[in-house]
Amino acid sequence: MIPCRAGHEIDFRAQVFRNERTPDTRFALPMKFLYPLIFLIFIAFSQTLLADSSRIRNVILTGNEAFSSDELQSLMHTQIGEDYSEALLRQDFDQIITFYQEHGFRFARIDESRLFIKKFSEGVYLRIHIDEGKIGKITVSGNQRTWTRVIIRELLFQVGDIYTWEDELESERILRRKRYLGSAEILATREPKTKLVWIEVEVTDLWTFIPALDVPTFSESNSGFLVALSDSNVLGSGDRARLRYQLIREEGEKTRRLVSGGYTESRLFDSHWEFDGVYTQKREGNSWEVRLRRPLYSLQTRWSADFRTSESVDEIRWYEHGTKTDTFERNAHSQSGTLIRSFGDRQQQTQIGLWALSRRSNFQQIEKLAPSEANFEDRDVKMIGVLFGHRHTEFIRARFLNQMGRVEDVHIGYGYSASIGHASPLYGSDRSQTNLSVAFNISQAHQDMLFLNASTDLTTRFTKRQIEDSVFNATIRAIRKNLFHQTLAAQISTVMGFGLDGERQVILGGENGLRGYDTRQFSGEKMIRLNVESRMIFWEHSLLVVGSAIFADMGYIWNGEEFNLGDVKRSVGAGLRFSIPKLNGSRVFRMDLAYPLDGPEKLSFKPILTYAIGHAF
Repeated sequence: MIPCRAGHEIDFRAQVFRNERTPDTRFALPMKFLYPLIFLIFIAFSQTLLADSSRIRNVILTGNEAFSSDELQSLMHTQIGEDYSEALLRQDFDQIITFYQEHGFRFARIDESRLFIKKFSEGVYLRIHIDEGKIGKITVSGNQRTWTRVIIRELLFQVGDIYTWEDELESERILRRKRYLGSAEILATREPKTKLVWIEVEVTDLWTFIPALDVPTFSESNSGFLVALSDSNVLGSGDRARLRYQLIREEGEKTRRLVSGGYTESRLFDSHWEFDGVYTQKREGNSWEVRLRRPLYSLQTRWSADFRTSESVDEIRWYEHGTKTDTFERNAHSQSGTLIRSFGDRQQQTQIGLWALSRRSNFQQIEKLAPSEANFEDRDVKMIGVLFGHRHTEFIRARFLNQMGRVEDVHIGYGYSASIGHASPLYGSDRSQTNLSVAFNISQAHQDMLFLNASTDLTTRFTKRQIEDSVFNATIRAIRKNLFHQTLAAQISTVMGFGLDGERQVILGGENGLRGYDTRQFSGEKMIRLNVESRMIFWEHSLLVVGSAIFADMGYIWNGEEFNLGDVKRSVGAGLRFSIPKLNGSRVFRMDLAYPLDGPEKLSFKPILTYAIGHAF
């Protein structure tokens, strides 16, 4: 040891060791541990790189217009941050296509030619292109007169749109509703080369040009004739035109020539607006109407509008107990407008709307043959209102239900609506009043054999003093097809009037379902009617369908509370039914021979022969 100042000693060997600059080994590892450590770090880092390279970093969906990317990615197992698996991706493809097909996209597919799968060191990037089924071509066949573009414009899809099954079905129904078309079928296929959807529309033109000639009377006192022409498909455009010429010669009066005409532009400037103009010359005076409307042409139409203005001169006849008592001439000027907004989808629709009405009516009595309750009053009504409606809509196809032979689109579901309007002197009305109307209907079908329909509506008017002029209607109808090779139809209906003010009355007779009696033989305030009919088809051809019917009618009509169960009006009879399938309007022509059982003379068996268009119910 070497002595040091301040009592310190220095180890000479340690000093010598440091002077030799030997490395400091306080934190050093032996070389035999260093290489294994480096190897372990390399293995761990390599595994991390491999794991990151299979991790999904991004998923992009393209081509999807009907559904959002978030909605479709929620169906997939392939998610960002998960490990990529080709098997899971294939399952996701099947899941997406199943989802599309469940929503009516029959031709949706994954376009694998545009599928992008790229693997980088940091992960996997996916881009999936969905071909939802774009329409590449639309062809029309079977139209001999109607322009092809007229048919294509009625479809709910055009070239370049995405095809859906619901659009196809509703487009068929729209075409079948046209007066100038009979059958309408749509076939959709995918072209193998272009992978686009090909739409084939097959239709049948109807006979729309209808002439008419009426020579009612030729006698010493008077004579006359009428000729009319109408076409529901003018030059194949889908427009409608009608023209009528009437010549009247009456004793002591000069010859009168009356001309009437009208034109309907179904798609004004190729829009969904419809224009309709009518001008009519009648004995009592001239009438005209101009109407511009945009209908709810589809179950998915979001808004509609209807505006009209008219001026008319009409003859109103009042009957009591089957006898004409009064004749009035009515001059009416009317303007109205309605706007409706629709919400929902093809199955459920809700409508709300605003409407306004201005109507001025003046009455002049022409003749009075007997005392009556007729009391027509001049009015000047200015009214504004709101409406609300909701319906559940489905359709099935049927034949020989309301028509004879043609495919019918029968509505199945329910609906209800309400409308309320108020008139006030504040905006020009002659007095204050509130009008209310409500309606409900329901239709059901069972195994395409039994069809049930029920409907009710109530209209009433409120004034400051009381509720007046209310009418309630209700109808229940049942049709059973193929019951012992016939169709059995039955209907019960009622009309109940309360506080009628002398401008409205309930009529029961030939035109109101009580065959065997005159048209207006019975009048009152309340009525109940029951009709039963057995219908048969015994000859069916593409040009003519012939059938028959056996029927029984009964009804009650009364005033106030004076209902008498024994005062029933009954009739029985049989008739022929004709239909020309190629004639526009799907008309059923009927000729009935009915016998009254409760006329003025009991069991008189004096038959009444009637001609009419359409089933009695």
